[in-house]
Amino acid sequence: MSVNNPVIPSEEAYIIEDDINGFKQNPLVILPDGGDHLNIPGSEFVHKIKSSDTNNVFSVIEIITQPGKGVDLHVHENEDELVYLLKGEIEVTLGDQTMLAVPGVTALLPRGIAHGFTNVGDTPSILIDTILPGSFDNYFAELSELYKAGEPTEHEIDALSEKYNIRYL
Repeated sequence: MSVNNPVIPSEEAYIIEDDINGFKQNPLVILPDGGDHLNIPGSEFVHKIKSSDTNNVFSVIEIITQPGKGVDLHVHENEDELVYLLKGEIEVTLGDQTMLAVPGVTALLPRGIAHGFTNVGDTPSILIDTILPGSFDNYFAELSELYKAGEPTEHEIDALSEKYNIRYL
């Protein structure tokens, strides 16, 4: 497959089927600059794979963070996250532990455990966040819509956080 001229197979040829549940997953190819850019201050969020494209099984967000920025410490009760650091150095808090992550580090962030990170390097960091189940990606999409309308009120952010069972600490 060429990046400049990708070959996307027909849907019928590459359907993955789970005989037990009858679940069918269609192939999906996202090019390097592909995905929806979400308007969320502090980091650049790129919605690579939407939960609506995976029957809510998972979603994928690319998070590009400038030095000194990151994602505040938070807990969500319904989702696990699998993150992979592609570029940069970040300080990660997971539960009561803080550690330095470098490119290639993969971490499972289970639901119910506080986590967050800060880019502690001199260059932007790039993190791939796979969310399981996927529907939590709608939190980021809705948050982006709030910011498109201007600076959201604390009440609007609190209501959205409550809707998706996320608590910022």
